[in-house]
Amino acid sequence: MTKSGKIQWIVLWFLIISVSPGWGVEVGEPVPDFALQTFDGNNISRSVLKGKPLMLIFWNTWCSDCKRELPKINRLALRLGPGGVPILAVNTGLNDSESKARVYWKKYGYAFPVAFDHNFKIGTAFRVPGVPTILLVDSKGIVRYKNPMLPNDIEERLKQLVLH
Repeated sequence: MTKSGKIQWIVLWFLIISVSPGWGVEVGEPVPDFALQTFDGNNISRSVLKGKPLMLIFWNTWCSDCKRELPKINRLALRLGPGGVPILAVNTGLNDSESKARVYWKKYGYAFPVAFDHNFKIGTAFRVPGVPTILLVDSKGIVRYKNPMLPNDIEERLKQLVLH
């Protein structure tokens, strides 16, 4: 095998390992601390949300599954209102740009905050395996759900987050 072939193999192996399920923050584990600025200029971080549950969605504008899940999450956010579990969408920035993400968010008028993950720093900290990735985090900062899709019993799960 040539030197460039070995390098390609190593890079491919690293990519497979780094994005494989089971390599990210898992159910039962604490989320890493994070800090982001939302498109509307608010600063949001795990420490700001300390003591509160959180729904966190990693997404991209080009993701077809995101296009299916984000409207469902928006309907949920509208039903729950401002007193419900905080919801934060994070565009991973992978093969995307902040300007595209802003245009997309404005076009669909989603009712929950969104931020852009410059240089995939937050995605790396969470070791996001792909998009969408939906995390439900309890008030102690422990992941209680992780999946690419919303569960059928999402409202019951959100109630449970508040109890933990």
